Amino acid sequence: MKPILNGIRSGGGCGLAAAMVLLAAGCDRSAGPDAQQPEPALRGATLVVGTSADQWSLLSVPRDGGQAEARGLLDPQRVVWTGTTELPPSIEVHALPEGRVILRTAEGVIHTYDPFSEALVRVGEVAPQAVWMGDGTVGLYLSPGGELLEISREGAWSYGLDRDVSWAAPADGGVLVVLGDDAERQTVWLLHRDEDEPAETGSAAVSTPGVITAWGRRAVLASATGRGLVVLTVTPIEQAGELDVGGRIVTLASSPSTHEIYVSLDAPPRLIAVNRFNLTSRVLADLPGPATAVRPSLFGEGILVAQSGQVARVPVNGGSPVPLGSVWREDLPVGLPDGTVIAATESRIVMLDAQSGAETELEGADVDRWWLPVHWNPASAIVTTDRVPGQVVRTDSPPTADTEIGIDSAMMAERLAAAPGLRDEAATPAASGPPPGFYAIVGSARQPEGIRSLVQSLEEAGFATQVQSFPDEAGRTWYRGLVGPYRSRSEAEAASRQLLRERRLEAWVTEIGAGGRPEEESI
Repeated sequence: MKPILNGIRSGGGCGLAAAMVLLAAGCDRSAGPDAQQPEPALRGATLVVGTSADQWSLLSVPRDGGQAEARGLLDPQRVVWTGTTELPPSIEVHALPEGRVILRTAEGVIHTYDPFSEALVRVGEVAPQAVWMGDGTVGLYLSPGGELLEISREGAWSYGLDRDVSWAAPADGGVLVVLGDDAERQTVWLLHRDEDEPAETGSAAVSTPGVITAWGRRAVLASATGRGLVVLTVTPIEQAGELDVGGRIVTLASSPSTHEIYVSLDAPPRLIAVNRFNLTSRVLADLPGPATAVRPSLFGEGILVAQSGQVARVPVNGGSPVPLGSVWREDLPVGLPDGTVIAATESRIVMLDAQSGAETELEGADVDRWWLPVHWNPASAIVTTDRVPGQVVRTDSPPTADTEIGIDSAMMAERLAAAPGLRDEAATPAASGPPPGFYAIVGSARQPEGIRSLVQSLEEAGFATQVQSFPDEAGRTWYRGLVGPYRSRSEAEAASRQLLRERRLEAWVTEIGAGGRPEEESI
């Protein structure tokens, strides 16, 4: 039976539509600038933004209602900002890009809150049984009967299907990947905001859990047996790879750069990392019990797990889990760039040293508040034009060259072409074998000019760069732009996250050995 998108009424008395509805602007909002599209705190073509953590805050939201507070992520002991908007009591909060937060009340009312503009906007309602399925970039709630509420910067949309749904996730380009609750081969739908019917329908022998990776262009789900991973391309819906992981999958999480999938297994209880390019796996840690929840550190330095009633941290390169002596909540613990973990005990909010386990209580921190890392820092909203090593300039330069893109990058063409057209080849690295280490790959192309322009702009911004040439299976020469080398995978992960956030470059991480050849992408 072909799925039908049913018209459903949006929350808060907003309009009725035939299928998917952009919720009207006339719902609840606080006083302040345009709440539909508030400007972020830091924006501009000449703005120099800092390295990983100084543009982030730890935002706390009172569960019982009241004003939000922000602490600098590098110095969480100090409150640097207090809001003025009265926020409603909330049973759930989630962070979205550029500091925005989604709040869910006990009655099922969904609000967005932007601390920069102080705008509070009611965007809809969900059923009491609704499950959060957002990915940190887009908010998504799934209610029984196949009803979905999507929240993004552009607005909010409601979707209604004619059958139950087991899983849904936002993909690239305003598309939702939806998995039907079928008995055998699950129906897979692609729902688009602007279409009255599914953009595409397929089927696959998959089950839950699942994640969206490859910057929104692939879905990775458990196999039908629950003992393997299946990779699906999003458009078209096709199987692109499968891997037996040697045990029943409990839960999944993607690394910050999405190049790895962290998989919790139940027998034997262990945490493994699967490379999404070539579907190889490595064991990160054997655990005393199955990890029921997995949460990568904010910039990829470690993996936090909940297992056997305890919380532990596993190094990103593998090793024995370090118990943290905290509780697991929807918001905490959060891993910070220096290895510190913000965590909750039964009565306190503390900073934990990931190596020693030593804890320091956060002064004045209420355990009954929600605590969220957000990409917004009111204490650092200072524009500077000085180029500092390790910092990058955000640019809105137009495309400059036709670059043939290959391997993994449909969207990379825009990113490569957006680099400043710097063509002085004498000032760019030679196409040769880079030294061993971990690298963030920022582009791959048949023609070297765009790659060289890109790495030159990054080098001027303070990044160490390399250009690598290598042949494909047909003997054609390709060129890769690399940022690095880094001594560890976690450092390369942090660089990858920084490049995505600050220059909109979707980098992925690889290790290059003494031979100077990267791992091959097979999917």
